[in-house]
Amino acid sequence: MSLLGIDAGSSSVKVSAYTEDGRFLANVSNGITALHSAPGVWEQDPLDVWRAAKRGLCELAANDALRKDPPKALAISASGRENFPADEAGNPLGNNIMGADTRGAELESGLENGVEPWELSCGHRRERMDPVFRLMWWRSNHPDIVEKARTYPDWHGFLTLMLCGRNVSEPSMVGRWLVYDLMTNTWSQKRCAEYDIPERFLPEVLPGGTPVAPIMPKVAEELGLPASLMVVCGGHDLNCAALGSGVSRLGIACLVSGSLENMLIPTLKFPTAPLLEKGFSITPNFGEMERSIYAICPTGNAVLNWARDTVSLSIADAEALLSRQPSPVIALPYLSGAMLHWEDGRKLRGALLGLTLATKPEQIVQAFMESIAYDHVYTLSFLRGQGVSVERICAMGGGTRSAWWTQLKADMLGVPVEVSAEQEPGTFGAAFLAGIGAGVFASVADMAEVCPKAVKYYAPEPERRKAHEERLRHYSEIVPKLKEVVFEGFI
Repeated sequence: MSLLGIDAGSSSVKVSAYTEDGRFLANVSNGITALHSAPGVWEQDPLDVWRAAKRGLCELAANDALRKDPPKALAISASGRENFPADEAGNPLGNNIMGADTRGAELESGLENGVEPWELSCGHRRERMDPVFRLMWWRSNHPDIVEKARTYPDWHGFLTLMLCGRNVSEPSMVGRWLVYDLMTNTWSQKRCAEYDIPERFLPEVLPGGTPVAPIMPKVAEELGLPASLMVVCGGHDLNCAALGSGVSRLGIACLVSGSLENMLIPTLKFPTAPLLEKGFSITPNFGEMERSIYAICPTGNAVLNWARDTVSLSIADAEALLSRQPSPVIALPYLSGAMLHWEDGRKLRGALLGLTLATKPEQIVQAFMESIAYDHVYTLSFLRGQGVSVERICAMGGGTRSAWWTQLKADMLGVPVEVSAEQEPGTFGAAFLAGIGAGVFASVADMAEVCPKAVKYYAPEPERRKAHEERLRHYSEIVPKLKEVVFEGFI
């Protein structure tokens, strides 16, 4: 019997199938349409997501590999902090407002007053993307819809509703709600009452890898899937991707080098004021890893693509021209602001320093790649000071195709970086959780046995780090000064 993983992302829904020993069978991806009706608005039609999931499941069900090896269980990986009002059956009463939608920014006021007690309890700062604040936005702008609503599902709960009739989410998903208490792993009745959150809006919460229910017969028939197919609880897409890349114990971190440069670090720690003040979040994780630290950086390939396009330099040409010596240019990669390290970092913007008439295009691109790597240095250095150690990094995403950049990260961080061999770690992590629910695997620790071996291994080179040490020091001094002097009048 095979295992299925669904990954519901912001631009597509991917569905993959694997054998019980973790071997890849097939994958399909169906795009979904982002809705931008005005500047700053980003919505998603939930039915568009469901149609994409159904198409993917139908296509896989018809695949010869799955006809020979029918699926036994499936689980879902989904982005968090995205909920919408719906009726009892999950039919949407409005579009899902995506995490990057800028509406509700006024709800973030108060960050300057220090960490609030409830932020320590839920593991993140005051954010407009929090499902509770999103609900406050709905109440303020569409009270009639909220009055009609009987559920308020996230993507995971919505898909389980559609597949098996139960609105079920998972701790790594609901840990992004300010009314979820990390200390007790339950909903905070006190904060639910304070924000007037009806009980019907709270999804049922089950640990990742827990069986939810068999697929509904009508849905199984429509999709061509076995009536015995078990829907199993999955988790947050970052946690599932980390699991699918081989992060199955403490001491291993996951680096997602995509449009953003995000890092997940498993931990046993509970939130502390210093962690939250620096922009980190803590959310539940799978199994014995208990919790994970999120380090979210809105830089990555989104910035590099902009830089390469601006100086008309192809990816291949840039890779061939990059130097092992630091660029003579210093770049601030914060074209979308910064969420970590820097005080009031969301007001930061990008900048280039040290330009001359002799500056070459590749030196500009290299400067951005270096500064993005520097942010990871600050991340691990700060976490070590907080008692969180990282021995190895599992990396994935388009950024890992640059051997120069991945080696630089290993050199600067002082730990080996392994590039995941799994092409779709999000669906693989979800399928692995499906295997736990189906009894194929005993626990998250079994991932070490089935995860494909790394395709590339980058050992740190201390000498290269030394060449950047003075630049690192200057960089940490320059950023706060530039924010204060240059950017305050342009926000």
